[in-house]
Amino acid sequence: MKNVQQEEALQYFRTHAEDWQNKAKTSDEGKINIIKQRNGYVIDVIKDRKETKSLLDVGCGTGDLVCDVAKQEINAIGVDFAQDMIQLAINKAKGEQLEKATFECCSIFDFDFSKQKFDVISANGFIEYISQNELNKFFDIVHDALAPNGSFVVGSRNRLFNLFSLNSFTHQELNESNVDALLKESIALASGETIEEISRLKAASLQSPDTQHTKTGIDVTTRFQYTPLQLINMLNDRDFRAIEIYPIHIHSVPPIFKDKYPEVHNSISNFLQAYARQHSELVPLSSSFMLHVSKGA
Repeated sequence: MKNVQQEEALQYFRTHAEDWQNKAKTSDEGKINIIKQRNGYVIDVIKDRKETKSLLDVGCGTGDLVCDVAKQEINAIGVDFAQDMIQLAINKAKGEQLEKATFECCSIFDFDFSKQKFDVISANGFIEYISQNELNKFFDIVHDALAPNGSFVVGSRNRLFNLFSLNSFTHQELNESNVDALLKESIALASGETIEEISRLKAASLQSPDTQHTKTGIDVTTRFQYTPLQLINMLNDRDFRAIEIYPIHIHSVPPIFKDKYPEVHNSISNFLQAYARQHSELVPLSSSFMLHVSKGA
């Protein structure tokens, strides 16, 4: 049974499916294509692996990542609970004659995992729309569904960025008791410390289950944020090993300046994105991030 958060998410993506597809396709260098940044990182992870025969993309949207992976002769499956998104994805795969790209409209919690294990599982822009209890269940599912030495690549809204956005998100953190923990994690990342060193820190407490933030263009009341350390801790408990933290949508100016002069922000952000690999010091200044973890043999 869907909760209010998921009902709102389903309604949003039901009515904005074509807009989402257009965002994914844009090649305007004067804009920031966050979908392309996230998908591109998953492709890079696949390139770094010795072999990848199968991928599962959770919350696949309009199927761009699945189709790009299928072009590499990899069996790619996309799952999304928004039928409008899935239909656009199916149409895209058919139009490009991609037999290795398949899609299923369902909740990941209802997906049939009995048929195969996956070499790579990705979840871009997904975990913000599920409850924290569901997140724990999802991580258990991913662990069981991955093949030995499989890669899990998960994207998250970046809670650390709340300290540097200098807006209502910052005020919300100041009214709680996690600023010190968030700041110490940010300093560790900005200082170039290794994932092993960062893992020794004490993570901030998770956000309240009923947290609400200022809307940022998506009409969903609760969209959870996490820090890299919070996700690393959850995944370490399931015998995953963190490989890389990858910044997405790097900011060099506060959001209020970005909104006034988007062309300036976009130019600088796109320039910095070229340095995102192996530069986790940029993570605190990024509005989201990707985490790549590996399952043991």
